[in-house]
Formats: sequence, structure tokens, C-alpha cells
Amino acid sequence: MTTHRRPIARRGLAALALACLFPAHGAAQTRLFRSDSVLPVTLRADFRDLRHDRDTTKAKAVWRDATITYAESGGVVTTPLRVRTRGIYRLKNCDDPPIRLAFSDSTARGTLFKGLHHPKLVVPCRERSDYEQLILQEYGIYKVQRLLTSVSLSARLLRLTIEDMSGRSKPQTQYAFITEDPQRLARRLGGTVDAAGGISVNDLTAPNAAYLTTFQYFIGNTDWSLPGLHNATAILVQDSIFPLVWDFDWSGVVDAPYATPDPRLGTHSVRERIWWWRCMTAEELEPVLARYESLRDSITAVVRSIPGLTPREQQRTVSYYDDFYKAIADRARFVRSAVRRD
Repeated sequence: MTTHRRPIARRGLAALALACLFPAHGAAQTRLFRSDSVLPVTLRADFRDLRHDRDTTKAKAVWRDATITYAESGGVVTTPLRVRTRGIYRLKNCDDPPIRLAFSDSTARGTLFKGLHHPKLVVPCRERSDYEQLILQEYGIYKVQRLLTSVSLSARLLRLTIEDMSGRSKPQTQYAFITEDPQRLARRLGGTVDAAGGISVNDLTAPNAAYLTTFQYFIGNTDWSLPGLHNATAILVQDSIFPLVWDFDWSGVVDAPYATPDPRLGTHSVRERIWWWRCMTAEELEPVLARYESLRDSITAVVRSIPGLTPREQQRTVSYYDDFYKAIADRARFVRSAVRRD
């Protein structure tokens, strides 16, 4: 694939580092994502049909009618929408397929879902409490990412009740979450999404590349590709390119039982961190590593405050992040052994 390079304005390193973390905002955030409280909702759809919509070879995805209901001070709000299956691994291997939602401007007007358009709904792969913990872990990564950069998808935790219109299965209630779609984020930032996949990590400025590779190393994730548009894309804002990544269930911090590392990496578990895609110098990494250190207590607080996440899983996550901080304490050794591997 040919890499298309775009001109990037050259500024000082500190200014570029700040630009990576805080690009100018455009449109306001949608109402759904302005709160961190758990939102109880009921999704009604024909889940019998949805569970059969797993053929990824179909030329066109099947959208199916559904409704989503929640309560607020004025009473119960029911919003019609359409849903379809999505994903790769989860689509083929999970009890309930991951779902893409589609809200129209007319039917969602005046509701929490106004302006969402095509968000993802992330549900547990299995109808078991341990898989529900995985969902909460992944949700926590989105909240941590939000501390580090505004170029991140907003997420809202749900207490989701699934009701099958076909009547073939009983209602079930579990934790789930909704994430903002990249196109909506790009509009909020006053930019556009790279839809062609022509951008690589080497096209990014050093601060933006440092943010991207450090974040994925921090959570222990190699399940992404910027030019391949796999769990990643780029947001183009004026003359700058900002990386955007999502879908973290194959990361080391989540450590899902189905997650296995690429054999080419030479690792035995996704818990083993490996620097992925681009080597960098200590000077290039320093602003980003310093930001991680300044946010250490805040990141820990995010993990400790995730509703429903057990104390055991909280501690497991904090310990995994602590290992990162131990590694970067000696900058020269970290760059030499983890990043450059000379």
C-alpha cells in the first residue's frame, strides 16, 4: 500500500506535544457522554436474527429495527433505532455479537442519543460474570485514555437489559458501554477521519508518535494498525495528524482468555509488553513519559472508581500499570531495552 504523506507544520517539541494532547475542539460533546454515572437502559431487538447475522462475507450488513429505553426526570424515554452486527473475532466466537447502533436525527431529537449517529455498543463476549469484568476493564481504558488526550472516543457505562423481541430468550442484564464513533469525534475536533488508510506511524510528528506508541505499550496492546485501519485511524485537523485508537479487549491489561499475541512478536502472553511500530529517542519520549508520571494518581483513581469492577481486578490493573512506571523510572535503560532494543 502506498503511503501518502501530508505536510505538517513544524513547531517546537513542547508545542507539538501539547498539540497532540489538546487539539482545538469543535462541536460540543453529546449529552450522553457528559456524565460518568452508570446509565440503565433496555435494548429491544430481534436477537435471534442478530445472532444469525454473523456472515462477514456478505456484501452489505443487515440493519434491523430496535428500540432503546431509559428513565429520566420527565419519565421513560423510548427511542427507535437500527442495529447490526460488527467486529471480527467477537462476531464469530461470542454468545452475543457486538453491535453497531444507528440513531436518526429526527427520532433521537430531545433524547440522550441525539447526535450519536453510529456508535458502538460493547457487550460481554460470554454471559458470565468474569466476562463482565473484562468489559469493565476495557471501559476503564477509555477513561484513562481520556486523561491523556482529547483525541479519544468518549464512552458511557451502561447497565444494559437485553430484551429479545422474538421471545426465544429471557431478558438479561449486564454491564456494557457505548463509544462515540470516530466521525463524530473528528467533527467535534474540527477535522476529518482518514478513510483511505494512507497514514503510517512514520507520518506522525514525534510527539504524536510518542503518544500513540507509549499508550499502546502502557496497556500492552499490539492489536492495531494505523495504515490498515485496524482498531485505529487518524484524525486530520488542519495541517496536523492525530492518531486515534480503540477496541482494547486484546490488550494485556484486560487479558481476555481469548486474546493471544501474534506469533511473529515472540511473546507468550498479551501481558508481555512490547514496543510496537516505531523506535524513538529518550528526548522524543520525555514529554509523554513525564505526563504519564504526572497523571499516575489520577489513572489509579480511575481504575479504583470503575463501577462493578471487583477489588481483585482493580488491584490487578493497578499492578500492571505500576510495572510500566517501574520500567520508565530509568529512562535510559527503558529506551535501550524496551524501545530501541539495540
